[in-house]
Amino acid sequence: MTYTELLPNLLRDNLKDICPTKLVRPPYPKNYDLNTRCDYDGGAPGHSTEACTTLKQKVQSLIDSGLLTFEDR
Repeated sequence: MTYTELLPNLLRDNLKDICPTKLVRPPYPKNYDLNTRCDYDGGAPGHSTEACTTLKQKVQSLIDSGLLTFEDR
């Protein structure tokens, strides 16, 4: 399951909320992409939902705490 697929489930289950971030101003960081948006960051440009390190850390925290599990089907 991708982070893009997982995010709506986290929102539905009230495990995470959208976390809008401040817009970055030039000069942009090296990997910043104005054409890519992150749903977790409220649609902020710069990176994709798949590349969102904040979301990845939050998901890992949920897994570590036992609030989020993945079962084989």
